[in-house]
Amino acid sequence: MQSSSPRILTLIKQAKQTFSLISSNNDPNDCIDSLRRLMNRITKYDLNFTLFDNMKNSQSLNSIDQKNLDKFINSNAPVFYMKLYEDNIISVGIFIIKSHHRMPLHDHPHMFGLIKVLDGHGHLNAYNILFEKNENELICSKHISTSINSQSETAVLYPNKLNIHEIYATNNDHCAFLDILSPPYSNENDCTCYIAKPSSLSSSSSSSSSSSSQSTTDINENERNYILKRIFDDEYYTESLQYTGPTISL
Repeated sequence: MQSSSPRILTLIKQAKQTFSLISSNNDPNDCIDSLRRLMNRITKYDLNFTLFDNMKNSQSLNSIDQKNLDKFINSNAPVFYMKLYEDNIISVGIFIIKSHHRMPLHDHPHMFGLIKVLDGHGHLNAYNILFEKNENELICSKHISTSINSQSETAVLYPNKLNIHEIYATNNDHCAFLDILSPPYSNENDCTCYIAKPSSLSSSSSSSSSSSSQSTTDINENERNYILKRIFDDEYYTESLQYTGPTISL
């Protein structure tokens, strides 16, 4: 096991450099692609993420792992978060979604996001905004709908595409993923939650660029559009777990 692997430190340094360059008006696609390839190599062993393994065996654990495990099992929280690093450029952490639960449909206002599954199984839906119907509703196309696991490539969410998304655990399994956001959430860019329902508008009325730029997904080209209604999700909340991987010191 590579418990002292430097890969996560290398990744965080690269993320800081990447998003510093993007903020300096460099081509975001070129910058993001090299970061995505580096993030593809990250595994749970690079972060010493053993939470799901600890649930399956009865060996004695150190006090921090035991505390994390007890909290995860006994809490009613649908989602947990391990903070790795945060500054004014990026935030890095591990989200853990409990089985039969989800991270609700939400946006990342003016933000980039990268998602790499470390353990378990999940499903990712991501939407492109076509236009704003009114102050509470958006007309969107579903651009990604795909299963994700530790073998999946890093998903990239952009400020102007694939920004509204949801992730839920599947296969009666939990799902843990490494998450990088830039810039971090603040009072100025707090997220909004949505609920999606199919729209009577056909996909042919949307811009052709949406279907022509589809990547590997399970979405049909004729997928219908959706109305996304802004909501307040009072059932979603997260609880914190302690990170136990390599020390992050920049």
